Amino acid sequence: MENNEKKRSRGRQKIAIEKIANKNSLQVTFSKRRTGLFKKASQLSALCGAQVAVIVESPAGKIFSFGNPSVDSVIHRYETGDVCRQQDVFNDSWKKYLDSKGDLEEAQKKEKESMGKSNWWEDLCVENLGLQELEECMAAMQLLKKNLLKRSDDVNSSDDDHDGVLIPNMTFNQFGALPLQYYDVGGRSN
Repeated sequence: MENNEKKRSRGRQKIAIEKIANKNSLQVTFSKRRTGLFKKASQLSALCGAQVAVIVESPAGKIFSFGNPSVDSVIHRYETGDVCRQQDVFNDSWKKYLDSKGDLEEAQKKEKESMGKSNWWEDLCVENLGLQELEECMAAMQLLKKNLLKRSDDVNSSDDDHDGVLIPNMTFNQFGALPLQYYDVGGRSN
């Protein structure tokens, strides 16, 4: 019974591909189709890496454009046929990027060395170590664990308040770390 009571809409219908006579309908259709056209051009550019330029004049005489990377660059490239020049610009930009990345890494390394905060395990690559070096590394980590456990006992034995937060019965797990409930989202221990 409910199916008979529902109003039936006309839904999406095919329209004849001919100029629309009604000026208001013409403008509305233009606006909707222009948006769809620009969206498809954007998708083509994103999916295929194509450089796209679309220029459309409305029935009212207004000019609309879409371009990726820009309308001017695509038109200029089309007019001059200057493909090699753009590849050279890309190569130069890539080289500058790699140079600046290397400079940044060197500056960070120098800063770390000057501050003296470099920890021995930060630059350690376990895959490249031999058996002797792995045993030395393991001994150093066990010493670190022992020192951490001793420090935690010292902290627990003192009744002092640390940064306004009292840490009750703080115990480390087998790897020398606090249980997860002692850490908040920011990574600061409670």
